[in-house]
Amino acid sequence: MGHSLIIKLWQAFVILAAFGAGYWQWLQQVPLVTMLATGLSVLLAGLPLPLIASRPLVMYRIGCRAEELGIKVHKKGILSELASASTLVLAHSRFITSGEPFIAELRPEGVTQSALLSMAASVEAGSNHPFARLICRTAADRRLRLQPAINFNEYPGQGVEAIISRIPVRVGTAAWLKEEGADISAETLTKADQLSLKGMIPLFVSSGKYSKGLIVIHREITFDTISALHRLQKLKLKLMLLTGGNKRLASYIKKQTNINEVRFELFPEQKARELHLMRTRKAVIALLGDMELDREAMEAADVRIDWLPPPEENKQAESAGENPEAIETEEAVGPDPDFPEDPPQADTAAKPETTKSTKAHISVPHGDFLALARLRKRASVGMQIAAQQRMIAIFLCLLLMVPAANVLTPFGVPFLDPILAILANLLVTVFILLLSFRA
Repeated sequence: MGHSLIIKLWQAFVILAAFGAGYWQWLQQVPLVTMLATGLSVLLAGLPLPLIASRPLVMYRIGCRAEELGIKVHKKGILSELASASTLVLAHSRFITSGEPFIAELRPEGVTQSALLSMAASVEAGSNHPFARLICRTAADRRLRLQPAINFNEYPGQGVEAIISRIPVRVGTAAWLKEEGADISAETLTKADQLSLKGMIPLFVSSGKYSKGLIVIHREITFDTISALHRLQKLKLKLMLLTGGNKRLASYIKKQTNINEVRFELFPEQKARELHLMRTRKAVIALLGDMELDREAMEAADVRIDWLPPPEENKQAESAGENPEAIETEEAVGPDPDFPEDPPQADTAAKPETTKSTKAHISVPHGDFLALARLRKRASVGMQIAAQQRMIAIFLCLLLMVPAANVLTPFGVPFLDPILAILANLLVTVFILLLSFRA
């Protein structure tokens, strides 16, 4: 039962008790002043101030503890939802493979490694995806020349495409490239499956209808991440991974981390549909996602969590701003019929900016599942303290309402007049506030 509902029910009870006490005094044929004073005393003694005060200070103190962990809580009231959440959904496998990503292998087909990487980076330059930034950064480190690209399009969960020298170039999953008519050899598909079984992420590159090879990205699953995930499970959180990756990669992650459930090859809208289905079962869902890529899924979650940007990301953005132009390659990448260097007929299309209509409730340091586990534990303890204080407040208010109802005077207990009733209620409120410092 929610905190606000308990307060409303208590208010209704106090009003009924005040009318009941006044009616009892009327049956006893006491003076009208005494009857009104009795009802007023009961009403003032039962004011919900102690109940209201049983929670906000607890939430504030938990928020302060969260800041000590480097966590930003944008909505303090959401901590109660986090404490009652039954499932933590991870929207991407890269949240678990939190090690620093790197390109483990380049497997070109009919082109050089430099041409393959340059081709992919030219397309990925229009994307903000972490893998896109990795590919572009690697191309810059190797001083490769990027080609002008137009008509950039990004398909979440599938890949990106752009026109380079009047030829559509795509970087993404094998299924998507095959749907677009790309011819991928059985040998390349088999190799990609083998890499997925080892936890690596193969990105396919195609130019027109021809496959140009694989870019293999690897991110290690650190022991700290596995330990923190197990700690979250011990805190009675069911862990679920919703990934656009293939079944083999999802199976590898599940085997390494022992998370509860995995859903693979999902598009963003399918992830949102999964969350809506879970909500129909009255489950409280916390989602760790990307505010740009998972907007629909974030809107479907009860608790929205995202990573704070890593510190080095800002430095990279600044350095990229200082030198935005691509640098020519040290390795000669001469004219190639599969990757012609004729300039496009139109200017490069700028990627439209999207406005964020949904904001995260909680922002956690990048890759720090342990901080999230500690926040969950503190929120759970805080909710227990708030519940205890609520019960104490109700008990003490009931004790005040009994003499305020003027029913114990035959036994020598003095009547609690309205002034004393409100003062006693305020004292109880102060007492509850002092108890909140336990959080």
